[in-house]
Amino acid sequence: MPHLIRTLPKVELHLHLETSLRLRRLLGQQHPDEPTIADPHLIADPGAFTGYDRLRRLRYANRAGRIPDEVYTTENITRITADLLAAAAAHNVRYVEIRVGGRRGFTTLGVRPMLEAMAEAAADAEPGVHSAFLVTVVRERGPEEAEAIVTEAAACRDLRVVGIDLAGDEANYPPAMFMRAVDKARAAGLGITVHAGEFTGPTSIWIAIHQLGAQRIGHGIRAVEDPDLLAYLREHQVTLEICPTSNLRLGLVPSLADHPLRTLLKAGVPVTVNSDDPMLLKTDLTKELTAVQAALGLSLETVTGLMRHAAHAAFLPQAARQSLEQEVTQTPAAS
Repeated sequence: MPHLIRTLPKVELHLHLETSLRLRRLLGQQHPDEPTIADPHLIADPGAFTGYDRLRRLRYANRAGRIPDEVYTTENITRITADLLAAAAAHNVRYVEIRVGGRRGFTTLGVRPMLEAMAEAAADAEPGVHSAFLVTVVRERGPEEAEAIVTEAAACRDLRVVGIDLAGDEANYPPAMFMRAVDKARAAGLGITVHAGEFTGPTSIWIAIHQLGAQRIGHGIRAVEDPDLLAYLREHQVTLEICPTSNLRLGLVPSLADHPLRTLLKAGVPVTVNSDDPMLLKTDLTKELTAVQAALGLSLETVTGLMRHAAHAAFLPQAARQSLEQEVTQTPAAS
């Protein structure tokens, strides 16, 4: 099964570029004597820190401030994007949506130059892997910055920008603060995905759908607490971007065997599996699929179905989505 999963054609929708981590690795390759953090995913103990507090602690240990400004060049952004896409190709990912929203990169380079650098890498990627970009809007930075970022993102559709991602502190920065920004994105034809139902309950998912018109929900695992919400997600085909290892490392589930993914599948909710922050969590899409398949006893047909759901939910024109669905439905034969 692990071999079959690795060769399975894949789609990934929830993948952060992790600019600071990748630039730090690049800097470490150029300067091997520089101290590095060997296992950033083990720094914060989930027994002492859980949920968003743990996520903040993990990211604080890898803060971009340790990286000199001169490392933030368009050439280096192209290199780290190419590295990410090469890793995706190695796992037979046929289509990936890459999220980018680091304040340091946007401030140092500008939104468009950074996206131009990423697009250069995408244009030179291996022929089998196609990519698009989501611009992340971070709640803690406030609604004014959100509108400014969305305006710039909308002007970069020629650079593979297909959507925006509202992320950050769900509990203290409610969706209503970002309605104007999201409305601007929608008017520009961008897809809308919102982190919700990860650190807060199902109400956050309802609000993301009804106030922001979210087409997809980042994580959304707490939907299982509300049967009416499960029925709504199924009926209206609102896709959940599930990131199992992320949920486990942040102390949101006790084990993968207890992950609500199986419950969501049984309820008919369209779900996908993703790696989220692969360098921070030391994972990749093959590891994610292999782990949940083993922990939950999923069939290869079910795993293939997860990829089909991802293809169907991609922020692509309908014809492209249908073609992608057909491509990832081809289950590899056992050998």
